[in-house]
Amino acid sequence: GMVVVTDSDEIRQARKSMVELLLGNHPLDCPVCDAGGECELQDMTFSYGAAESKYIDIKSHRDEQQWSPVVYFDRPRCILCYRCVRVCGEAMDVWALGVDNRAVNSTIVPNKEDHLECEECGMCIDICPVGALTSGAYRYKTRPWEMKHVGTTCTHCADGCKTTLGVRRSDTGMEIVRGDNRDKSGINGDFLCIKGRYAFDFANHEDRLTQPLVRRNGKLAPATWEEAFALVGRRFKEIRDRDGGQAIGVIGSTRTTNEEAYLLQKFARVVLGTNNIDHHRTADLPAFAAAIHGKPNSTASMRDVYDAPAILLIGNDPTEQHPLLAWQIRNNVRLHNARLYVANSEEIKLHRQAVSFTQIPNDGYHEFVSFLAGPGSDGGGRPSPQKSWADLREKLLAEPKLVIIFGSEIFGNSIQSLTKFAAGIPGAKLICLADYANSRGAADMGLYPDLLPGYFAVSDGNKFREEWGSLPQKTGLSLPEMLEGAKSGALKALYVIGANPVGRLNVAPADLKNTFTVVQDMFLTETAALADVVIPAANAYEKSGTFTNT
Repeated sequence: GMVVVTDSDEIRQARKSMVELLLGNHPLDCPVCDAGGECELQDMTFSYGAAESKYIDIKSHRDEQQWSPVVYFDRPRCILCYRCVRVCGEAMDVWALGVDNRAVNSTIVPNKEDHLECEECGMCIDICPVGALTSGAYRYKTRPWEMKHVGTTCTHCADGCKTTLGVRRSDTGMEIVRGDNRDKSGINGDFLCIKGRYAFDFANHEDRLTQPLVRRNGKLAPATWEEAFALVGRRFKEIRDRDGGQAIGVIGSTRTTNEEAYLLQKFARVVLGTNNIDHHRTADLPAFAAAIHGKPNSTASMRDVYDAPAILLIGNDPTEQHPLLAWQIRNNVRLHNARLYVANSEEIKLHRQAVSFTQIPNDGYHEFVSFLAGPGSDGGGRPSPQKSWADLREKLLAEPKLVIIFGSEIFGNSIQSLTKFAAGIPGAKLICLADYANSRGAADMGLYPDLLPGYFAVSDGNKFREEWGSLPQKTGLSLPEMLEGAKSGALKALYVIGANPVGRLNVAPADLKNTFTVVQDMFLTETAALADVVIPAANAYEKSGTFTNT
């Protein structure tokens, strides 16, 4: 029967008085403050009409402090709301900020006296209601109303966070000057990690490729787009007509859009006549798709992670590889008292929130999953010498609506075993973690030598043949096999988009000397440096399309 009034003349007067108190020692530097136009104190001052304060005293001035390359602190602007301290400690589990002194002499201090040692996530800056904490990447560059705010998907990990880019016009075109989580409307809600917030500088980097390069007399030289495309088209056609499509290989990317991945594999199969198409794989997504086939509602979302009463995390380190997932897990444990079970070969940061941490040998994930699944699973469910595994299995079987999250350490038949284990728990769901922005999309769209879009086998592609016409039926070469084919001379041409197999797999430059290589990328990578033709590529912030998170 309680009635709570949150807005009345009396309450508004009380709030106005509090704002006047806050303004008593607050500097009147709104015209130069980075928070101007986005300041909560500024908004409240206008809302409650507290433009003049009855509390007049000499303002206490302190010099601005640089705590890290990212974080600057202007003490006079601080209103001691303690949001930064709480988000750093309770939400991020970093505890790099604290409060020194007492009462009116209180001040926010970093963990290393005069500087910060933290994850540099920028959450303290984002949550600051005034301009006390500002970003080293953005400060004094522009004003919020001078930018166009563009919501897009982060291009780094596979969590699929929304980041809002502040874009303004410059001498060279449109320039990204800020990344933040302005409207909090994505699946990440309040959260954005260091990569989504600051790692946008590649878009306007001085080393970025802006025109095609063609190898002449052993050296890459600038060329026109028409010249580059004509050379690529002529050489690909010659090789296809002379040696067949099996002499051409295509390597796709985990950072291109779904639409681009789909068109790339279709181009390879329909135009070039080859199933030699692959990408850098991390998670075994085809095995996961096969394991959950016919099992509706068996995969979990980020919302499920936040609400789940219990979570099992096998492998991976979400704090580094999937920051949003780590945020959801921490908040679930903190706010909902969820029980977190961690099984890993390393003591990852999230083990601090876990009710149980199980150390697994680096090569013991297959045995661990087989043990969980019990007798009859692959590996025979052989008994483990560790009694803790049996105790853990009993606890997990008693956890309804368990969310099971596993990294790329689990693959092949182990995924089938884990799915079998989940089937024995009422309401259990699974998440298969891949590493890159669109690893899931690349898999779904068919960037595999043996699978078409939707994980259909190349031998079972009648529906695609009806739509596309003739398709090669023989399974193609995987990425390592293509590189081996180039070394042996069997692969005559290689088209690489948004990938760097030479740098990643330590391929010797001589291995590609007899292969006509075309690379489409943003930068002159190790692979591009060996190519015959290099074509500039647009990044995800410059084009439309979709990504699929994991």
